[in-house]
Amino acid sequence: MAHFEETSIGFKTIFQKTFNDTNSEAKRLATEVKSNDLSEKYTWLGNFPNMKEWIGERDVKALTDFGYALENKLFEASVTVPNLHIEYDKVGLYKPAIEQMAINAKLFGSELVGDVLVAGTTGLCYDGKPFFANDHIIGTDTYANMSIGVLNSENIIAGRTFMQGIKNSSGKTLRVNPNLIVCGPSNLSNVITALQKEYKAGGETNTTYKMMDYLILPEITGNEWFMLDVAKPLRPFILQVAKDGLFEASNDDKFMKDHALFGVKSFMNAGYGLWQLAYRFSGTAA
Repeated sequence: MAHFEETSIGFKTIFQKTFNDTNSEAKRLATEVKSNDLSEKYTWLGNFPNMKEWIGERDVKALTDFGYALENKLFEASVTVPNLHIEYDKVGLYKPAIEQMAINAKLFGSELVGDVLVAGTTGLCYDGKPFFANDHIIGTDTYANMSIGVLNSENIIAGRTFMQGIKNSSGKTLRVNPNLIVCGPSNLSNVITALQKEYKAGGETNTTYKMMDYLILPEITGNEWFMLDVAKPLRPFILQVAKDGLFEASNDDKFMKDHALFGVKSFMNAGYGLWQLAYRFSGTAA
């Protein structure tokens, strides 16, 4: 007969291996920040000191504190296993459930980032404006990182050109170089046509062929699509992690309910990094 402790160790081994072997889109879309507190403040967001010729004393730029902060939230998932199943070594029946719990836990960060992306027209970023807005201000310039447009080569070129022209408060280019298109399942055909087909239907060359990669996110249920620069250390989104996929077990309910509890918890949150690295298209024709 098996015991609770042995089962717990076995389940944890299964969980941890599956968790570690699962890839998450969050690492591609967001800068992961380790958190050691209930919340973290991102004073450095929006500050871009550029190199310049050193003449006289250093030109020291004070970091502007925009006050952007993220508060960690607690998330969990749990299952019950009858103690009779543990005692008579029937725990193998639960292996798929534990594996799926691990996969869901690992992908939860991607879900958080996807939800933040979709909510970008209302969710506020470091400058106090919605992440996707028509009135982001840098120095004396005003930028709009959103517009109307379906997913096609012409709009990809237009969005890329705009993003590459964004400058800092000193008038220096930020060298934004969008390299990823993110869209929902409804845009799969369009994104393949725009990026994976070398020639258009009429035989002319497709100017955006293999220009960038693409990612399909299930959290995007509409036709909107996004162009991102995810090649930099700081990315459009932040995944703040205090605890990620912590497996736990308890047999405290054995006397009253005769079952054991197994679960996972995470203490984390997702938020906005730099709006300059993201552009939103409505997915509708102008």
